[in-house]
Amino acid sequence: MDSDRSGLDIVKSYLLQTVAPQANQIDSNPQTLQQALLGLGELDFLALRVPQKWGGKGVREDTFLKFQELVARYSGALAFLQTQHQSAAGMLTQSSNSQLQEEYLPRMGNGEVLVGVGFSQLRRPGEPLITAVAKDGGYQLEGVIPWVTGWGIFQDFIVAASLPDGTAIFGMVPLRETSQDRGGKITFSYPAELAAMTSTNTVSAYLKQWFLPQEHVVFVKPPGWIHTNDENNVLRACFLATGCAFAGLDIIQDAAINKSLAFISQAFDALYNELTQCRHAIQRAQTQADMALVDKLQLRAWSIDLATRIAHAAVTVCSGAANYSHHNAQRVYREALVFTVTGQTSAVMEATLKRLLRVGDWKGLVTGDKEDKQDLGDNYQLPITQSPVTSSQSIVDRTYSQVIHLSHVIDEDIPQWQGDPLVEFETVATLGNDGYYLRRFSMGEHSATHINAPKSFYSNGAGIDTYPADKLVQKAVVIDIRNQATANPDYALIVNDVLAWEEKHGEIPPNCLVLLHTGWQEKWRDKKAFFNQDKARSLHFPGFGGDATQFLLEERQIAGLGIDTHGVDPGQDTTFTSNRLVLAKPRIVLENLTNLDKLPPHGSTLVIGILRLRGGSGSPAAVMALVP
Repeated sequence: MDSDRSGLDIVKSYLLQTVAPQANQIDSNPQTLQQALLGLGELDFLALRVPQKWGGKGVREDTFLKFQELVARYSGALAFLQTQHQSAAGMLTQSSNSQLQEEYLPRMGNGEVLVGVGFSQLRRPGEPLITAVAKDGGYQLEGVIPWVTGWGIFQDFIVAASLPDGTAIFGMVPLRETSQDRGGKITFSYPAELAAMTSTNTVSAYLKQWFLPQEHVVFVKPPGWIHTNDENNVLRACFLATGCAFAGLDIIQDAAINKSLAFISQAFDALYNELTQCRHAIQRAQTQADMALVDKLQLRAWSIDLATRIAHAAVTVCSGAANYSHHNAQRVYREALVFTVTGQTSAVMEATLKRLLRVGDWKGLVTGDKEDKQDLGDNYQLPITQSPVTSSQSIVDRTYSQVIHLSHVIDEDIPQWQGDPLVEFETVATLGNDGYYLRRFSMGEHSATHINAPKSFYSNGAGIDTYPADKLVQKAVVIDIRNQATANPDYALIVNDVLAWEEKHGEIPPNCLVLLHTGWQEKWRDKKAFFNQDKARSLHFPGFGGDATQFLLEERQIAGLGIDTHGVDPGQDTTFTSNRLVLAKPRIVLENLTNLDKLPPHGSTLVIGILRLRGGSGSPAAVMALVP
């Protein structure tokens, strides 16, 4: 599990640093796309499902699908192209042709050999577009393959042709114009002028009397195999759609930060929450072998619907600039349309249309009519995100047994980070002289119990004044690591700590704060013990490890972090890894909390009061916990 996650981290770093900055070029330029693909090859990530004995990674299915989603988030063209190659590698893995396996598989992971596929025509009803006839030593192929991706990039591709009895023959053929001594020929059309991903060089292949020798046969599949395969794998393409949806959310999030318009932030939150629900539903469905096909199709349609709506929202928040063909929002919008029809069957088409029609049914969506919900199937729930008004009302109506301060009292003697402004109070009016009592006070934005804002680490980050009110009311869970912190003051929370907590209390729900109870709140009145500085001026206190933070953000979709020390990062982490990860989203970081020992492991609701300092990098915070 750790190795799979580490591999995804490597891929993400490559995508962020190399692919994302040139995503528009990758979409339109075959050479740039090929270089991006070979970059994945240099990392040895082009044969993920191939067993290690053949030079592949041999990763689990869920890891592969997360990889697909990740690539689609940063480049739809790269995601689409590498999917063809990964599919070819998977087919060769299932082959009984050891000669082909030995020739191709060890060289596919690093991109030394690139292979495509051409079998989508098997889905088409009526007379087969390409036929096969048995000959001595092999088969003779005749016909057209209307869709082959990667011309000029891939060296070969796996073709499928139909025998008279409906059996499908799969074999390896060159993806270049080739003539055989016995008269066979393969020719290709010019690359299709697609609306998106033109760089993938999609062509039609024409086979005339092409002889496929037995040693080039990958495998033989029975009649109707393609339809059974489509049903079994109906959820796979969802991850390309959700990756595209994340790409749209990235654009909306940037617009929310740069334009500081509350309604954009609200739109981002609503769409993000719905995407989170959709992904979790799909992930659960993958573990339910007995789930009905109709329910899987509805999940597939939901992912498609989300990709297109979020991409449309990305265009909307970018205004007229999104009309430029080179604009990121325009590219993502086109990619969403491609992923709408990727691997499409008539059943997927029908489910998608039903979903799109249902989105227009305002009455059913707003009221959640029982009749409308029943149409979706017993296991399906409408992905309706509550408005801030509805969420706030539910909090007011709920009964709580306790309201607990999680903020320290502020005075001039509190522990402060070295270099922070001193806390100062000055009396400016007295009862005797002025008839009322008034003080002036000053302190840093990151002193006492406080909340950090993205502006504290990112030059274009949001200020604390832009945080929507509804995001300052959050559910919370508490992870207790006092034992570990007592034994090791430099202890950093790891993923296994999170999983151990979940074994006792259930999976951490999305959109909640994760609070870390280290016991450091007991040291608040002792500055020396609180910072635990050694002779080299290094600080020693516990916090969140970077891997755990990334896991919580990506796998549990949390709203943020909180801790009873002076930083969510351990004192030894001078790069502030967890702070940067959380505030890049942006989400919430609370530091110097207290009374965490009075909270249950889960069930509390936090109300975070801030000073709306214009452009503030953070703010002292009055945090209260409503405990049921």
